[in-house]
Amino acid sequence: MHLTSTGKLLAGELRMEPDPVSLLGRHAPGRLTVFSADAQKRLGEIEVGLGPLTITSSSDGRIGYVACVASSTVDIVDLVTLQGLARLDIAGLGEPGSHGLAYIPRPA
Repeated sequence: MHLTSTGKLLAGELRMEPDPVSLLGRHAPGRLTVFSADAQKRLGEIEVGLGPLTITSSSDGRIGYVACVASSTVDIVDLVTLQGLARLDIAGLGEPGSHGLAYIPRPA
């Protein structure tokens, strides 16, 4: 979970689906759900990669970043329109990747 500077609460949902090979199932695409922290109202959702783990946003609260550990991706989301902007593939190097995020704004 992450609270943006604009008062949006971002929640990642790890989802599973049945798998005939594993009793535990397999990862399904994750979900980023956006809520208004003030109104306690669901604003919308967008599908993200497998196993959303870490969520952060830009300092102005317009762009969200979701690190998905099982797919080794980072989804970049427009938090105004709830549209995906890009998906970055992160090299896992033998281990699941894309875990942990920090937003560092560019100098003016």
